[in-house]
Amino acid sequence: MHHQLTDRDIVTDCLEGTKHASSTFHRTVIEASNNNIRNACFRMHNDILMMNKTLFDLMHQRGWYQVEPATGMGMRAQVGHQTPHYAAYRPEMQQFQGPNPGGF
Repeated sequence: MHHQLTDRDIVTDCLEGTKHASSTFHRTVIEASNNNIRNACFRMHNDILMMNKTLFDLMHQRGWYQVEPATGMGMRAQVGHQTPHYAAYRPEMQQFQGPNPGGF
């Protein structure tokens, strides 16, 4: 049986590809010891992020990618849910926090 890819299938695959590429370029930018390589990867990372945004917008407009509207409380809950990984760093990082740490 032959399965025909839909536009949604293709765009979803492209979006997943840009997510993977973004992750790879991000890590390369962070770990590159050569400034020329870091700068080139930084530019490519930005290009990938713009492609990702375009694909997301297309999918969202067509109803293929549903998101819940962000609210202040929802964002705080999400950030609060993700921050335990960094709890050990808090004392050392307080000097970098703004006047409203963790707030929006």
